[in-house]
Amino acid sequence: MSRARPIDPDARRALLVAAAREVFAEKGYHAASVADIIDGAGVARGTFYNYFESKRSIFQAVLADLLDGVVDAVAPIDVARPIPPQVRENLARVVSMLLEMGDGARILFTDAAGIDAEGTETLGEFYGAATGRIERALRTGQELGLVRECDVELTASCLLGLLKEPVYQGLLRRRPFDVDGLVDTIFAIVGGGLMRV
Repeated sequence: MSRARPIDPDARRALLVAAAREVFAEKGYHAASVADIIDGAGVARGTFYNYFESKRSIFQAVLADLLDGVVDAVAPIDVARPIPPQVRENLARVVSMLLEMGDGARILFTDAAGIDAEGTETLGEFYGAATGRIERALRTGQELGLVRECDVELTASCLLGLLKEPVYQGLLRRRPFDVDGLVDTIFAIVGGGLMRV
């Protein structure tokens, strides 16, 4: 009888994080337990504590994994190529990735905020980084003559909300979602606005 091959430590950690993500998505942070995560991953309690100190620490790892996914979905803009199609592609990738996360994205939008000071701070850092990237893109757009003068910081927050809120509401209501429709709507709002002035 052959013995099972030991799992690489990075693979075991990833297994624990994936199990935790499913448990948190199903039960929410407060109702989830370390025992639920251990059962989901199929590991011993001691194995869990070799990687994580607590439920809070593995939740932090789940959150970091989700945030990395959002950041990785955005490709750098090549100013030598037409910019609007690249922005559109980035928007579509981010929306698609959030929808693929399903309940994982709900964790990002709801459970992470207000769990404790550290969770709120981590989420704040993510939104700060996201709006920072949008601010840099707006400033570059202004330098290239593609973006009007505006309060860049406030505009970046509004643009992030244009993306986040429809995805969040779609996940919350568990309604089917049209990625191209959302991207088209964001482009219509950004490109021409809603009001005829």
